[in-house]
Amino acid sequence: MTRPGYGDRDVDLPTQLLAQPDALMLDLVANSREAALCSLHAELAKSPAVKDAPQFLHGLLERAMLAPVCIAADVALPHARTAAVERVVLGVARVAAPGVGFDADHPHVRLIFMVGTPKQQVEEYLLAVAAITRLLKTEGVRTGLLAAKTEAEFAALLARGAKR
Repeated sequence: MTRPGYGDRDVDLPTQLLAQPDALMLDLVANSREAALCSLHAELAKSPAVKDAPQFLHGLLERAMLAPVCIAADVALPHARTAAVERVVLGVARVAAPGVGFDADHPHVRLIFMVGTPKQQVEEYLLAVAAITRLLKTEGVRTGLLAAKTEAEFAALLARGAKR
């Protein structure tokens, strides 16, 4: 599946999402899970693909309240399948040390991958989540993302990891 609006390259959706996230924030300062989600959402909502920002935020917060969104000790993957977005969108944030607590088991989340998916695009959602998981399992990527000094360095690590 190719991502509409991203040129004529025949690149799969997950690779494009990671190589060119819709929002990217480094050293996000937040004192709660909700504050972190709201900050990243505010950046992601600037994407023209987000058609109803309040509905999208409501879906993200509701999902985070219902079930854990952390996929590792320091990584959260908040997501919502919603009519509020017209295509899969991705926002990535690195939270300033020592991180932010998402729940009792995840008190120091440093990386947040926020995904919004149209309700009917189940396969695209699963492919995006699988790509994020593979990226984080790639040797050196997670530590590189945490150590990146610039947004360009961070984005290059995302893109390089996505191509594996």
